[in-house]
Amino acid sequence: MENLINIYSKIYKIKKDEFEFKNYIKKVYLFNEIRKVAILFLPINCASFLIILPGAGYNEKTHKLLFKNFQYLLKNNIGICIYILNECDLNRQDDVFFEYFKEKIGEIRGLVKYAKDELKIDDINLLGISFGGIIGFIVTALEEDIKKSIFLISGVNLEFITWKSLLRFKLKKDCKRNVCRRMHKIYRNLIKNNLYDEILNLPKKCFLYEPITYLNNLRDRKILMINGIFDMIVPFYCVWEVKNWLKNVKILWYPSTHLTFRFFFPLIKKRVLNFIKNGNTYRN
Repeated sequence: MENLINIYSKIYKIKKDEFEFKNYIKKVYLFNEIRKVAILFLPINCASFLIILPGAGYNEKTHKLLFKNFQYLLKNNIGICIYILNECDLNRQDDVFFEYFKEKIGEIRGLVKYAKDELKIDDINLLGISFGGIIGFIVTALEEDIKKSIFLISGVNLEFITWKSLLRFKLKKDCKRNVCRRMHKIYRNLIKNNLYDEILNLPKKCFLYEPITYLNNLRDRKILMINGIFDMIVPFYCVWEVKNWLKNVKILWYPSTHLTFRFFFPLIKKRVLNFIKNGNTYRN
């Protein structure tokens, strides 16, 4: 497992921050050596910190919606950091997509380091939405400084998502189904026998950004998953498989699809708040 973790060892440090004050909230723009990576909102007495990883298709409209939905945390002295997920093309070639994951994970780890070293915040948490959750599983496995992780309409098992979810009609495949099935059978046997380093020798890179590969590192972590029962993009099976691996994970279900989940957000606000503050999911 150590060799697998080392492939994500690069951390892009925050090189510059620009800030302004508005309504007693400090708004910070964070830049690394490549680009602007996040927008940070800090209340005066910031006790906790939440890094929000958006799904594919992030844009300015997405940012405004995320801030609107999560700004209530600021009143509870929880800072929010909205990560800027750029150039997310799900149809990249396998090796190119792997390099994309390495870059994004390195940037997010840089945000964790910034929160701990520069802001002096110990209670660092993560929330990943859809594709952001897939990245978030790996980041949480790598970063012991992340205290709690929340995953919305996200899951694991990229093989199932690629071939059996609604995304099968959109995603470009770079291997045949029978070949993919055989490789995943070998992959599962390697994990079953704790031969994690052998995964590096498989001919495809997709196993290196499959969250299942890193779930063993999450057995003692505080994790909350909130999903839609009728989600056909991240189906029930992709969520329940996490529960099979991690008995400590809490899962909440709502009668939504992937696209209608946003209408249920008012119902989960207190659950997210209580999980960040206390590690439970009670509404009060």
